[in-house]
Amino acid sequence: LQQLLPGIKIFLDVDDLEDIGALEEYIRRSQVILFFLSKGYFRSKNCLREIRSSLEMDKPIVLVQEADPDKGGGTLQALRAECPEDLQPDIFDKDWPLTIWYRIEEFQLISLKIIAEALLLCSPNYLNKTSLPLCVSGELESQSLAFSKQTTVWASPANPGAAELACELASAFRGLTVSTVADVGYSSASARPSMALRGLARRTRRPGKATHMLLYLNHNTWLEDNDERLAEHVKQAREDKLKIVMAHENDPGLGGCPFSRFFEVTPQELIAGGLYKD
Repeated sequence: LQQLLPGIKIFLDVDDLEDIGALEEYIRRSQVILFFLSKGYFRSKNCLREIRSSLEMDKPIVLVQEADPDKGGGTLQALRAECPEDLQPDIFDKDWPLTIWYRIEEFQLISLKIIAEALLLCSPNYLNKTSLPLCVSGELESQSLAFSKQTTVWASPANPGAAELACELASAFRGLTVSTVADVGYSSASARPSMALRGLARRTRRPGKATHMLLYLNHNTWLEDNDERLAEHVKQAREDKLKIVMAHENDPGLGGCPFSRFFEVTPQELIAGGLYKD
C-alpha cells in the first residue's frame, strides 16, 4: 500500500504499538481505520477496544475480509455472527468500503486499489468526491483483452455454475462464445449469478466445435448428484483432446473452498489420470 501511496503513514498495532494503555489515543490520531475481518477478530478484547473507539470517534472505516479458510477466513455472514450484536449495524450496515483480501498478485492489486481509494476519499483534496478512477501502470484492468480468433468454451450442465461463469467471460471478452449440452437454469445459492445466460449461451446436444471445456470448481463440484455425469464429460473431453480450463472459486459466498478439497472429492480415476497436473 505504501508503494501505491508514497508518503502515507501506516500504524500497525501489532508492530508499532508501544503502550497498550494508549490504544484509544492511537485511534484518535488516525485518519482512517482498517478492520481486517477474520475468525476470532471480534473475540479479541483489544480489537474490540479499537473497534468501539473508532465508532465512538466517528472514524471512517475500511473493511477487509479474509477469504482463505486456512488463514482464518470465512463468509461475511459467518464473520458478522462473531461480532457483538450491538456493533453489527455500525460495522456491516453502513456501506463502508469492503474488499476481500487475495494473495494472488493481480487480485491483490484490486484489493489494494479499493483500500487506497477509500483512504484518498477521506483526505482533504478529495472530500467532495465519491469515487476516484485509480489505475496502476501495466495492470490487467488497463489492458484491452480479446481473443485473436474465434473461441468456443463448453460448459457441462453437470457442473453447476460453469455456464454462468462462461457467460460472464463471453460478455467481457470479444471473440468468445459459449456452448452447453442442454438448457440449464441452476438456482443454487452457491452457483454464480446468471449473466443473461439464455441470451449468451449457444445450446447444442453436444460440444460440437468447442475449443475448450470450462471446469468450474467450488464446494458443490463433484457432489453425488452430478459427479458421475461430470466425470464422464471430463473424461470425454480429455479423450477428444479438448483443452480443459479450470476456474477455482475463492469467494466463500459462492462456495469457495481450499483447492485441497478437490483431491478428496474428485473421482480417483481422474486424479490418477493427471487431471490436476495437466
